[in-house]
Amino acid sequence: MAGGSIDRSAVGFVADSTLGFVNPDLTVTVNPAIPGNGTIIHTLGGLGYAPLSIDTRNTYYGVYALNTLDLAEGLSATAGARLNIASIAVRDRLGSNPDLNSNQTYLRFNPVSGLTYKFADGLTGYVGYSEANRAPTPLELACANPAKPCLLENFLVADPPLKQVVARTYEAGLRSKLPVFGGQLEGKAGLFRTDSTDDIINLASLIAGRGFFQNVPGTRRQGVEASLQYQSSRWTGYVGYSLIDATYQFAGDLPSPNNPLADANGNVHVTPGRRIPGIPLHQAKFGLDFMATPQWTLGADAVAVGSRFFLGDDANQNSKLPGYWLVNLHTSYQLTKEVQLFLLLNNLFDRRYALFGTYFNPQAAANVGLPIVLTDHRSKVLGQPLSVYGGIRVTF
Repeated sequence: MAGGSIDRSAVGFVADSTLGFVNPDLTVTVNPAIPGNGTIIHTLGGLGYAPLSIDTRNTYYGVYALNTLDLAEGLSATAGARLNIASIAVRDRLGSNPDLNSNQTYLRFNPVSGLTYKFADGLTGYVGYSEANRAPTPLELACANPAKPCLLENFLVADPPLKQVVARTYEAGLRSKLPVFGGQLEGKAGLFRTDSTDDIINLASLIAGRGFFQNVPGTRRQGVEASLQYQSSRWTGYVGYSLIDATYQFAGDLPSPNNPLADANGNVHVTPGRRIPGIPLHQAKFGLDFMATPQWTLGADAVAVGSRFFLGDDANQNSKLPGYWLVNLHTSYQLTKEVQLFLLLNNLFDRRYALFGTYFNPQAAANVGLPIVLTDHRSKVLGQPLSVYGGIRVTF
């Protein structure tokens, strides 16, 4: 097999900001009684508030080839490669942010190889090695200057070069497919390790509310992925589990000024083996659907997510964001081929949980005159409580 690809896109981005008023209930609105409220903010020095208008042009070229050879009875080898070329251009349409203008080109040759062996009918083993690259996105490129951090992800202010991410993956595992109880049972289990160089991460700035993207020398994601899926004429079910040990593989300082345990310079010290924040070690999911009649389907699904470190706790010094589990129910009735009624119950047991966590400076919030006193550096994005949805789907 051989081929090529060309992907092109053009994106326009426009943003500005207006002067607002923080109400006692913490909502932000325009207050006509205050002079200047509601007017567009203009700032000097490219600090990220000024009106912004940019164009991006992205072109990605790819040429690839892959071949599979039968080496012996049940044993096959696969080898191939892909050449990727990415051209990314950013242009400032207003002329007020010349630091945004850039043309970046990224090139990478990525090999892939592997072996598969058929142990028996329905059971196959595999080992493989592959390389992949990812060019920085225009958003990452346009917000990569620590001296001019962005109001993520609203205002882009500067476009210093970022390196492309290169990932090298090793994997091995088993796949099976067996007839069970009048249906088909498919399973797979695998080990993997992906070592990335010049990984791109999002970091907080010393300026409150701002951040920037930066390359780091190395990261590693390794672990186990396993899943089972069953399907018959009336039943469909699945269960999956992943263990992802995501760690930094370098020693150095990263900025995290709002972390309560940061040093005097607002940095935390990372050493090899420290966990990457925001990525849980354990995740599991489960789902089951039953077709009571040819028109009526009932089902349930569940998810469990382990604890993870708050973003900004790259040195793993603070307490973790707690894990959580959820159960959801759903049912649907097919009135006609085109019309379906459905009902969803999300978070059936009304669990209280957080999807995301990071740090902020409570003193900065106190300085704006909020009616409450904030002391905790932790900030969480809460998950949705018990919710019920019903409706009609129409397919034309």
